[in-house]
Amino acid sequence: MGGYRFSFPACVIAGKGRVMTDDILMLRRFAFPDGLKSSEDALELLALNEASIEKSPQWAAYLVESLAMFVVYGSKPEGLIDENKATWLMRTLSVDGAVKSALELEVLLHAMELACEVPEDLSAFALDQLRLSLEPEPRGAYHEGRPASDGITNHDLIYIWRILRGALERGRLMLSPLEATVLKHIDELADPAVLHSDWHTMIASIVTLDRPKQILRSDRWLVTDDQHLLDEAAA
Repeated sequence: MGGYRFSFPACVIAGKGRVMTDDILMLRRFAFPDGLKSSEDALELLALNEASIEKSPQWAAYLVESLAMFVVYGSKPEGLIDENKATWLMRTLSVDGAVKSALELEVLLHAMELACEVPEDLSAFALDQLRLSLEPEPRGAYHEGRPASDGITNHDLIYIWRILRGALERGRLMLSPLEATVLKHIDELADPAVLHSDWHTMIASIVTLDRPKQILRSDRWLVTDDQHLLDEAAA
């Protein structure tokens, strides 16, 4: 987000190249006293994160909570992530389908945890970050943060269950065809000699639900809709 034009007081903070505890208090008091209110607010916070080389330990929690709360509760429909919100998240936090940074990945995951409902596109997109880490040329924030392995580790299983915890019903993993296919691709890429013992149990528990609204997709994750989907929803 180089060249971003910041408003006050973000412009002062960005000019220093670091964001400290006092700066967070300034943002809370003057820039976002009632939290983020528009997609422009959210983009400004992300741009400030990118512009700051040095960051207070409190910055990560502030950024993640502010952005996740805005996505889930700051625009309609409140309390859930619909297709418009999912599209905005995928487009804003990723490049070529790969989430850009660990903080942005945490924003995605925390927003999904806060929401009472998440579209299958978004959960499949989150799962796909693991697939990207197993490709011959791995990329993305999840790849950068996971332990080096050609197989499936306990770290990976914790990540998967964080995404799919709501899909478990009486020992069965109730997935859409899209979600199940991402897991199948992960299984095909993973080294069979380096698989966590619980991986096979999880794969065996999958029950695929037929959802006529969306079958397997071959196009890109991101679409080119209006740049202000969340602003329209908040209006």
